[in-house]
Amino acid sequence: MRSFSNGILFLFLFCLSPSTVTSQSDKKASSRISGFVDFNFYYDTRDFSVLTYNILANLPKRFQYFSLTNYQSTNSSFDLNSFYAEHNLRWALHKNKPVDLTLQYVMRGGEDNDDFRLGIRWRANASKKLSSFFKKLNASYSINPMFIQFRRNTAIKYMSIIEHVYRINIAPKKLDRRIYIGGFVDQNFVYDGNGGLSFKWVTEHQLGLRIIDELYAILEYRINDFYAKDNYGFGYGLEYKIIF
Repeated sequence: MRSFSNGILFLFLFCLSPSTVTSQSDKKASSRISGFVDFNFYYDTRDFSVLTYNILANLPKRFQYFSLTNYQSTNSSFDLNSFYAEHNLRWALHKNKPVDLTLQYVMRGGEDNDDFRLGIRWRANASKKLSSFFKKLNASYSINPMFIQFRRNTAIKYMSIIEHVYRINIAPKKLDRRIYIGGFVDQNFVYDGNGGLSFKWVTEHQLGLRIIDELYAILEYRINDFYAKDNYGFGYGLEYKIIF
């Protein structure tokens, strides 16, 4: 599973390489692709380490690709031996409407435990009636309900999810966009197949302080109700972002 994820990443980066893009329609095609790759390394107060990388690519024809990949240790060492990833393909229904169709592929370490999810995302900060409000706050917010799921995770019969994602750039001129607050909240509705329903949170809220260029010191508050114990913790470390 890990090699398959690395293969997806390699293929994606290869497709974005200048030699590949410019061979189709020279510089015009490359100028239509933008996004970032960022790398995060944390130590968690629950005595484990996490390496995370995120990829965002704004593609032609109103498509967008976003993924997050986590490698985590089971103890205080840096031996990263568990794996989790989400690959998202989004398509805007209209160039002037802040609504996207979403397809999410969830990958986990192990066999027969991956998921496909279908949903719809609303980018509240891009809505005409709300855009000026979010602009004043230097903020963005989106909500993505995904109630259709093709599930192979045998540990849970069925689960639907609502994702909330936000970011606030604290950007007075003197600070030069030096501080940001951002994160996500996942509301998970877990069905056991016998009429039982439980509700679980997975959420992370990150404070970032820019050190130099795109290098940040980060502090993150985390909740994960799927952990057997110690659901709450803090992560601290470094983030580096590559913008293209």
